[in-house]
Amino acid sequence: MKISARAAAAAESATLRLSAAAKRPGVIDLLAGEPDLAPPPAVLRAMKAALDRGETRYSASAGLPELRKALAAAMHGEDALVANGAKQALYEALQVLAGPGDEVIVLRPYWVTYPEAVRLAGAEPVFVEGPLDAARVARAVTRRTRAVIVNSPNNPSGAVYPKSALQALDRLAAEKGFAVLSDEAYDAFVYDGVAVCPPASLSASAAKRTVTLRTFSKTWSMTGLRVGALAGPKDFIAAAARIHSHLTGNVCTPAQRAALAALALPASPLERRRAEFERRRDLACALALPLFGFEQPSGSFFLWADARRHLGRRFKDSAALAEALLAGGVAVMPGADFGGEGFLRISFCQKEAVLEEGFARMRRVLCP
Repeated sequence: MKISARAAAAAESATLRLSAAAKRPGVIDLLAGEPDLAPPPAVLRAMKAALDRGETRYSASAGLPELRKALAAAMHGEDALVANGAKQALYEALQVLAGPGDEVIVLRPYWVTYPEAVRLAGAEPVFVEGPLDAARVARAVTRRTRAVIVNSPNNPSGAVYPKSALQALDRLAAEKGFAVLSDEAYDAFVYDGVAVCPPASLSASAAKRTVTLRTFSKTWSMTGLRVGALAGPKDFIAAAARIHSHLTGNVCTPAQRAALAALALPASPLERRRAEFERRRDLACALALPLFGFEQPSGSFFLWADARRHLGRRFKDSAALAEALLAGGVAVMPGADFGGEGFLRISFCQKEAVLEEGFARMRRVLCP
């Protein structure tokens, strides 16, 4: 059977490729950004109640109307669409924004799926060194630029972009006519009193240039329920909904009820979750200090560890180093998959004892 050129060119998700290895018996998984905390009881009760009511049939393709309304308000958009996770939302957004011959600017380091999602739209990713700086972005903008992807807090670096940098990018977007695609998967997890600034919240005009992605996976540990969201101007969401209608009937209806319950929760459960991951961030930084260089992450679940001191004679690159660490019983992501050769992405989603053992195993490999 002949395989299309587009399918043949698509790279497998590096995170998913390595996840199977991380699940081997005895391996400590510091690979994925999957919170180990349980979803709040109210979320699970809402899902069970939907099942008990027999809500097992189709909902509207773009999502329950009440959930879409709540998402639009929370995400500073005129309208919203409910997707099967942030990956589907990203895919649909780029299908609307870009096509063959177009360009989308991606800041390094980046989530592994961004370049592939751009290519699946037929467009070309153009890479710019991060963190976000409008002057650097401006040098990469051409007449073919359709969007700039902004991810704050950033996966993998944990950087949180300041309001001033986002305002400068918005002015550039207004001048050059491109969209800002804001991935806010980790917006609930910021530390040290740092504040997140959603680009769509800057002004009414900025909201008309911004498309926002969010997910319930990270915020409320709903990874298996697959609920993500896309918000933006009405005409954009209408176009995305047309594509969405050919990709899926709808997101699981009881899972949408769970998402609606999550949006109605008070601030205190989320603050407890945020504080828990800040403690884990602090521990991971303390454990990593003798082994790697790094900038303390202001958000997300990841430490972006500079491992270049360990490369050369023993390990030729970040992939070889990650393989050696896996053989030593701990799974981490090589930075090359995120556009950052010489680095490792280390997740601090695990409990303190697991983090301590994981870094102990890394020390045994790196400092024999």
